[in-house]
Amino acid sequence: MGENLTFSIGDSGRSLELPSHWQSLETLPEDTPGTVAFGYRSAGSYAVVTLGPLDGQMMPVDRDEVVEGVQPALDEAGATLVEADAGETPGGDLAVYTIVESDAEDAQDTEDTEDTEDTEATEDTGDSEDTEAGAEDGVQFSLTLNLAIDNGEYLQPFLVQGYFTSTGDDEQALDQARDIAGRVITA
Repeated sequence: MGENLTFSIGDSGRSLELPSHWQSLETLPEDTPGTVAFGYRSAGSYAVVTLGPLDGQMMPVDRDEVVEGVQPALDEAGATLVEADAGETPGGDLAVYTIVESDAEDAQDTEDTEDTEDTEATEDTGDSEDTEAGAEDGVQFSLTLNLAIDNGEYLQPFLVQGYFTSTGDDEQALDQARDIAGRVITA
């Protein structure tokens, strides 16, 4: 593998350092300016994550309120809340995040109807056996993290959105989602 990957978190003076298995990716035209994208692929899982300015309202910095707020949508989607947390970071910033587990095929179907045609989504996975993509992909863990960094004048909000898909190793996918959350919170 190569060197560690480092991204600035906006102009906050903070940076996110990632292990060498992560690679920089291109952002999409609809991503908020200042967004960076990164991902990895291993034998057991793969992920795509974006980090950028939050273009909207931050989730409440109250774990119970977040859980109560997301539960109806999770029930409707047949998804499970794996964990949620909110509070002050070691650096004195505010952070709130959720990790949600869903069937990778169902999650892909939802993304397909919103963003792309099915053939494009299959090509994006990089799998050579396109017809087996749903059978190979196990579960998907979706990380949503809001971070508000005190820049001396105001709280500057950021959004981390990540999709960690298992291709045989659910624990690896979940561990990678937790690792990114921890790295952002302690940056």
